[in-house]
Amino acid sequence: MNKKAFLGLSLVLLFGLSMALGQTQAQETEVQEVVSINLLSPNTSAARNQWSLLMENQLPKIGIGIDFHESTGWGNIAPRTWSYPLIDFDYVPTYAEGGYDILFVGWSWGIDWDPTGLFESSALVPYGDNFYQYVNPAYDAKLTQYLTELDQATQIGYAKEMQAMLYNDLPAIVLIYPKSLFGFKEGLTDIDGLLLGAGVARYEFWDDPDDHIIKYAVPADLKEWNVFVQESFYDAQWMQGVYGALYQREQITNVYEPQLAADFPVYSSDGKNLTVDIAAGATFSNGDPVLAEDFAYTIQLHMTPAVGSSSYSYFNTWFETNSSVYAVDADTVQFNMTDVNAFSLGTISFGIIDKSTVEPLISTHGYSIFNEVPLTGNVGDGLVMSSGPFMVDTFDSVNSIVKLVPNPEYANLAAYDAPLLDEWYITFISGKDTAVAELVAGNVDIVDAQYYPVVADFTPAGVEGVLVSDPSHQEMAINLKHPVLGTGELTPEGTAAAALAVRKAISHAVPRDVIVDQILEGLGAPGVTSCPIVSVSFDETLEPFAYDLDLAIEYMEDAGYDVLVTIPPTTTTGIAGLVFLSFLGLASILAFKRYRK
Repeated sequence: MNKKAFLGLSLVLLFGLSMALGQTQAQETEVQEVVSINLLSPNTSAARNQWSLLMENQLPKIGIGIDFHESTGWGNIAPRTWSYPLIDFDYVPTYAEGGYDILFVGWSWGIDWDPTGLFESSALVPYGDNFYQYVNPAYDAKLTQYLTELDQATQIGYAKEMQAMLYNDLPAIVLIYPKSLFGFKEGLTDIDGLLLGAGVARYEFWDDPDDHIIKYAVPADLKEWNVFVQESFYDAQWMQGVYGALYQREQITNVYEPQLAADFPVYSSDGKNLTVDIAAGATFSNGDPVLAEDFAYTIQLHMTPAVGSSSYSYFNTWFETNSSVYAVDADTVQFNMTDVNAFSLGTISFGIIDKSTVEPLISTHGYSIFNEVPLTGNVGDGLVMSSGPFMVDTFDSVNSIVKLVPNPEYANLAAYDAPLLDEWYITFISGKDTAVAELVAGNVDIVDAQYYPVVADFTPAGVEGVLVSDPSHQEMAINLKHPVLGTGELTPEGTAAAALAVRKAISHAVPRDVIVDQILEGLGAPGVTSCPIVSVSFDETLEPFAYDLDLAIEYMEDAGYDVLVTIPPTTTTGIAGLVFLSFLGLASILAFKRYRK
């Protein structure tokens, strides 16, 4: 090797070694503890157990020590948080005093984001679930505007302002937005994954061009017979295709569009009352026209205690009496609500039954028909009479299989064509491995995400894994009465601004990409705010807090803490060694230059 080549190689090796040792130094640094807290986490989710332990190890890297991490059941968590008894304190205190410091928790939402009862001042424990003890009059005022605004574009603007406040104040440090993994037969068309995951899929647009049949496997029994007793997500899936409603979620945009309604409601001047005209051609599968009295009668049944409706409390919140919903004429229905409801389209979009069919059944057999299997006994098809795109063909309550076929009357609605599928099945299959095997064998076409499959399950030819964002998030909830994390009175600066700096430091210490890529194996996205990423009002201009320990330490220093970063004694090469190597590298450069001259 000639001298020129040797010097060049030396230069590369020396600086490469210097860089490597610098990285080793960064990896082996120790951070002096300047404050300590306690963590509280539910032990009900394997993935959440992992990222709570990850954060237990992360926080000491910015000077926050962990005194104790209690991983326990919800029965032990509730009395420390949203069910704190307010005996020893008139607020939720620190963990050491019987409350909590930081709680790992997740929240589920709808496609419409409604944070009522979580962050507003009036929802402080025990009046709501504001165990964060977040108090912001500007947020309270904006929430009121949001919940009473009937113009969707304006309402979305309010939602984004609320998200900005939560993003800046950090009562909750959002970690991730989960995603669900479905297994699909390749070639299925026009399936909106979000609507499927939310239980409001539009089956009339689905198709399998091979045979026009789709079979959907779910991991739970189908044991709810009609819309009045429905609580299960899985029974809601088949009912979504059978029961028509005034409005349904549109494919792709996921906003509401008319289904059985002729147009959107006309609101009264105070916004509490809605008048809706029924679409021409709206018909039940038995040929009866859909009438305004069918909507009024359906609500009356929900609000009749003897029916045992699972929606009894909900409808009693928005409608004062049975007569609050009534037929103005045959084609016009009036809804008089107890208050302005920004989500009124969802409230009045309930599945309807045919009054002319059901009323005589109740008169003859009583309310026991609500507990009978469809197409059997006294009830027959009365409580599942379709005004939607499909109707119930068979209901096997023993094997939990429901078969739907197209409702021939649905095409009477001028806005919609007849369904593309000839048959749609939902069927219970026990166990993920069996369900995946049935998909690979071609015996089912969709495997539900709640089997908790992994990407590797859908590698065989002919099947594919489909990721769907969930309307939910996972977070670190902060006790804003904590003297370091919330009020800041025990920080060196002693201010609320110092506490906010600590919260920002914690958020910058969260390796969200690691949680998504390694713990969730890609089944998620980095979290931003408490509004789910799939909501129509999600603010896409807000970005996740970047993982940056140096910046996190700077925020700790803004709070007044002197965070000392040191190198353990076991490190063989310290700063002096790196300086020496740098000078040696510089000498090599000079020698190289002199040689060239």
